[in-house]
Amino acid sequence: MTAPVRQTVAAGYAFFDVDDTLISVKSLLRFQEYWYEVTGDVAGRAAYEADMADLRRSDASWEILNRRFYRHFAGRSVAEVETHGHAWFRLVEASTPNLFHGPVVECLRRHQEAGEEAVFVSGSFPAVLRPVAERLGVRHILATTMEVADGRYTGEILAPQTIGAGKAAAVGAFLRRRGIRAEDCHAYGDDISDLALLEAVGHPTAVRGGRGLEALAAARGWRIISPS
Repeated sequence: MTAPVRQTVAAGYAFFDVDDTLISVKSLLRFQEYWYEVTGDVAGRAAYEADMADLRRSDASWEILNRRFYRHFAGRSVAEVETHGHAWFRLVEASTPNLFHGPVVECLRRHQEAGEEAVFVSGSFPAVLRPVAERLGVRHILATTMEVADGRYTGEILAPQTIGAGKAAAVGAFLRRRGIRAEDCHAYGDDISDLALLEAVGHPTAVRGGRGLEALAAARGWRIISPS
């Protein structure tokens, strides 16, 4: 007979950005390259690359880039994206030396050992984040939710957009549902776009390597760690 699962209450939460914080690749961009490679969608790739290049030339914000990125998912089968998400992760894990940032993963493990649950907070999407979460024993993912109609993505995303201030909004809603104080929680991020996430908790940690965050973290007296 299977023993009943014992429900436990987390002692607290530690929120982790994923791309360039926990892993050394940008899951969004790498998955998109993989998708066009395995599906052979030449026209879709050309439209996507032209759109992204135009946005970069205009110095569009991360929020705009993120929203436009997901418009290229319009018409894709949710089930097919899920299947390719796991296949993509297996390929990346097998072919990317030092995929995981060891010191950051060690922090995640220490939180787990202390009874604190790790939570992913990412502008990426669940189909590619779930395999990473499964590998690290992470149960909660706060990420981009794409609108779905008839089993296919519409190309629109739902609120909150988990970029910039949207990460803090997602964390706040998550903690309110659980009755946990934000000042008792931890957060990890590598980029200035993670600033709102780090400001949303009592114990922020900056991971070196991203844009503009390290100097600000040093000025505020936050903990700073190296990804390797």
